[in-house]
Amino acid sequence: MQRAGAKRGALPARFFRAAAPVLAADKESLLQLRRRTGLPILQCRDALQRCGGDLTQAEAWLLEQARRQGWSSAPVARERPAREGLVGLLREGPAAVMVELSCETDFVARTTEFQRVVAQAALGAMELCRRAPPAARACSQHFLQPEELAELQTGPGGGPLSEELALAQGRLGEAVSLRRAAWLRVRPGAGFVSGYAHGGPAADPGSGPVALGTLGALVACGARGVARGGARVAALEALGRQVAQHVVGFAPRRVGRARERRRGGEEEEEALLAQEFLHAPGRRVGRVLRAPTPPPPPVSAGVTRGR
Repeated sequence: MQRAGAKRGALPARFFRAAAPVLAADKESLLQLRRRTGLPILQCRDALQRCGGDLTQAEAWLLEQARRQGWSSAPVARERPAREGLVGLLREGPAAVMVELSCETDFVARTTEFQRVVAQAALGAMELCRRAPPAARACSQHFLQPEELAELQTGPGGGPLSEELALAQGRLGEAVSLRRAAWLRVRPGAGFVSGYAHGGPAADPGSGPVALGTLGALVACGARGVARGGARVAALEALGRQVAQHVVGFAPRRVGRARERRRGGEEEEEALLAQEFLHAPGRRVGRVLRAPTPPPPPVSAGVTRGR
């Protein structure tokens, strides 16, 4: 375009030069604004566009909108400790995942909004587990690293989980974060994975197949040569669930052996197989699992706590 009265042959004047940095939003400013406010990327981009790319003005504008519309208390929430929350368990074939989301109050943990995000995190972790290369061992476990947690999606074909966390934090007015996630899987035909979630809320259709609770455990059991779908498999999986309940109740630190050496005159109680079984008082877990009907001892066990 040319300004009125401009000489012929002169370079055209650009009326929107100041807007160029906004339209090509500075990625670093965008990420920094999101970290400061905890708000979704789209809202942060809109704020930068409205404020000509000025980070300080954009943050002030977002905070003012938050106060007016009541859609976020994120900057304040980030300062407070998040000691409540839920775990989510999802089983699929020979694998299972467990995630832990934290919030500040038990009241928020009981909301359908928070539970929905827990379910989305579990679905995202399972999708990552599906894409992971098969392990050489019969049983493998993996705790997601910070960069993997940051890249989780909400499930197959879904968007970034980080966006859902930011939205939930804005709607709920509390700090909401994904603390940790892990999966446990066995080689097909080598066994199965059982799980147990304790103290969960009433079943919510939004969580789908994801089991919710304040405490949870996954246990992998070896059961070779047993056809799936039979009564024996059902009995073995029921026993695996009982072992997972035991893990939640007694919190063993390792699988161990059925008989542990005494230390300081007291029997070691940190090993799963050496503990008295929750469902069979007087009998150790290892002895129960060596019986003819149950499967061989678990090849791995994991536990995480929501509080």
